[in-house]
Amino acid sequence: MKKLTLAIAALSLAACTKTPLPGEPTVYEDALIILNEGAFTGGTATLDAVGGTIDTVVQSAFSTENGFALGNIGQHMVLADSLLVVSVNNAGVVRGISRKSLLERWSTLVAGPRYLANSGNSLIVTTWSSDYIKILDKYSGQLLDSIDVFGVSEQVHADGDMVYVGLNGGFGNDNRVAVVDLNTKSVDTLVVGDKPNSFVQVGSVVYVLCAGYEDWAGSASTPASLWKIENGIATEVLAAPTSADHAIALKTDGTDLFFLNASYSGAVVKTSLSPTAWPMSPITNAGGYNLDLINDVLYVHDAKDYASAGKIYQYDLNGALIDSLDAGIIPRQAVVN
Repeated sequence: MKKLTLAIAALSLAACTKTPLPGEPTVYEDALIILNEGAFTGGTATLDAVGGTIDTVVQSAFSTENGFALGNIGQHMVLADSLLVVSVNNAGVVRGISRKSLLERWSTLVAGPRYLANSGNSLIVTTWSSDYIKILDKYSGQLLDSIDVFGVSEQVHADGDMVYVGLNGGFGNDNRVAVVDLNTKSVDTLVVGDKPNSFVQVGSVVYVLCAGYEDWAGSASTPASLWKIENGIATEVLAAPTSADHAIALKTDGTDLFFLNASYSGAVVKTSLSPTAWPMSPITNAGGYNLDLINDVLYVHDAKDYASAGKIYQYDLNGALIDSLDAGIIPRQAVVN
């Protein structure tokens, strides 16, 4: 009788046990996440979510979910496994945010954070506040280390444990890239063009776009230039024809290079990986404050008057306009979640 009772209980338990269903997608899954800098004085950065699995638009999604503002001047964001990590420059904070819910998971105070990169379980944070880059734990935001790179640091690119840091001089000028081995903490510096501002990697070659120094008050401007780093050696590929030619936001699809032909209100130009002449013919309209390349689509961020809502224009790789998206104040970056 006891065995029969146990058997019936086991069958009842099995009947009540349900196979868990797959989780429902959130409104942010596969959405395009847009980082808007926000107004420089008295404003806040925002995150907008557009499209995704559930076709939707959520403006100011971070503050909507968290009940507080992202902070003044959104600088950069990277995807880090289950997190979206955002550096907020004037607020002096780096935030680790759940990609699924956009709820903040951690925040770490870093003076003047600029750009971010992933390397294993670590996040690299560049800064204008000192000559040190900061190494954070990706999952907790804990400060793990500070490494002297001998200059204020801007854009950063990680290739495994080797990290390439643009030393651009902040409001001044510099013309070096720091190459940091995260294992040994050793730092080498390579001379490139003035104001290195962005990196892409194709195979073992790291390309560096240098904006050139813009002397707003005098005649000391220098031209933009393109460099490559291979086997620890930096070599100039070519330079712009005049000191009035500047460039930012280098991107690649693995076959060609794309960048904006001005530091403000630029148009996209396109060239090969081994160009013989500086590209002078734009393939898009001017107005670009920044540039992203996602799934063979160019995203040109137009900040308009820098005080009201901006726009993002989507172009194919030949410069044909595909679509446009409304954005917040000073859109500067987009990622697909």
